[in-house]
Amino acid sequence: MTDHFPLTSAEIDAVRRPLNRASLLPTRVYSDPDIFKLERERLFPSGWMVVCHVSDLAEPGRYVTRHLLGEPVMAVRDRDGQIRVLSNVCRHRNTTLLSGEGTCKGNRMICPYHGWTYGLDGKLLAAPFMDEAENFVRRDIKLPELRHDLWHGFVFVNLDGQAAPLAEALADLEPHVAPYRFEDMERVELKRTRAPWNWKVSLENFSEAYHQPWVHPISAEKEFPADKVDYRDTNNAYSLFLLHHASGGAFELMTDPVAGLPEEFLRIVTVFNIYPYFHCLTDPSIPLLLDFNIFSETDHEMVWSILLPAGSKARPDLDQLVAGFLGFIAPIMAEDVDVCTGIAMGVQSKFATAGRLSHMERAVHQFHNWWLDAMQAPATGGQ
Repeated sequence: MTDHFPLTSAEIDAVRRPLNRASLLPTRVYSDPDIFKLERERLFPSGWMVVCHVSDLAEPGRYVTRHLLGEPVMAVRDRDGQIRVLSNVCRHRNTTLLSGEGTCKGNRMICPYHGWTYGLDGKLLAAPFMDEAENFVRRDIKLPELRHDLWHGFVFVNLDGQAAPLAEALADLEPHVAPYRFEDMERVELKRTRAPWNWKVSLENFSEAYHQPWVHPISAEKEFPADKVDYRDTNNAYSLFLLHHASGGAFELMTDPVAGLPEEFLRIVTVFNIYPYFHCLTDPSIPLLLDFNIFSETDHEMVWSILLPAGSKARPDLDQLVAGFLGFIAPIMAEDVDVCTGIAMGVQSKFATAGRLSHMERAVHQFHNWWLDAMQAPATGGQ
């Protein structure tokens, strides 16, 4: 081991090499509870984790709760229209205050256990039967407010408060994402899938098109061949690749493209990850989002959503549009679930090994090096 890090120097060096000489992470990183514990301590708190889309907080009092790797948080729009990300834990007996998503009645958050009541800014407004408690000053009590950033309509939170500003980290991604104008859209949830394998298996699966000819031969591969994919080098805060249609030109869409989208965007599908686990695949009209609820080293939930133009939730044909999109994408999702299930079994094998990478797995290589950086493994000169 290296400085108590759960990978050997040789294993780290193998991942750190250039892509054409590198190997994958050791298989135990997909099943070892001690490694998952280290991820919870180092990797997730230091990164930017998505909480919701601004459309989920359309008016004051709207809230969304999340349980981010053991940390209950909530995003709420306050009375002044500002978005806040607060701890979702009462300052009395540590009960979670809100659940799911919805609207705070009377712009108040009331603890379901003992009735302590907070404003949308997190300040304690009422604490029943605390009048006999000495040195209890209600106005000094407030829910902790967490550092958050807005990025193209998405609310991200950084739990340790030390990450570089999100816009700074993603500056090079900006020209590939800004034209889609995600901030002007509304999120509609499609599907949730419980996944009994490590979260990294899912993210890696959606980080390359190398598997398409064998996993999606009559769907994704037919339309967007793997040998036409353009993988980009990045700064390791994100990954990016572009899918080109088999025709080499524009392609049929389920709905109108984003207004004002540059011509070149009509001929590509843009796929990117923002680490640790935000995933987006967008054609010129409908972005497809993947969010994660991660529970253990071998258990997580994948939450699939789409973005539609503002006002779409009021469309009379919304159900038909969503059903049509889901009908197209669900079989592809099922094919991915099948292969990820196989990986879940395979990484448990005593014969499992860290394989080599294809040039089509550039984004996987980038993710693995980000993972090492975030987990604070030393770079040991494997170049």
